[in-house]
Amino acid sequence: MSPSARSAALNRMHMAVKELMEQLAAVGSEEPEGLEDLKSAVDDVRLRLWGVLMAVNSPKDKGFGERFRLRRAGEILQGIMTDADGGRLSLTSKEAAELGVVAREMGRRVTEAHTGG
Repeated sequence: MSPSARSAALNRMHMAVKELMEQLAAVGSEEPEGLEDLKSAVDDVRLRLWGVLMAVNSPKDKGFGERFRLRRAGEILQGIMTDADGGRLSLTSKEAAELGVVAREMGRRVTEAHTGG
């Protein structure tokens, strides 16, 4: 596949993902048919994309991977807080308690890294 064809394919995929996100936002309480299969396929693509990004970026640019992981972790935590605030996610489970412990520890480490102490 030529670089221009690959770029066009990536553009189409990006638009399809945006359209799907809009469609999913409109889903009611009934799970659309095939959603679990789609989730598995998207997870597989995500892992393959991560592999390509890591292969393309040289070891000297490890900052790219670090920034990507931290940004993604922040997005996930923000989504969890939004869902909890909206009553769509309960924070009473064992997993939620474990997340709280890890999030507090991460916050402490980030603060130390920024303050030098």
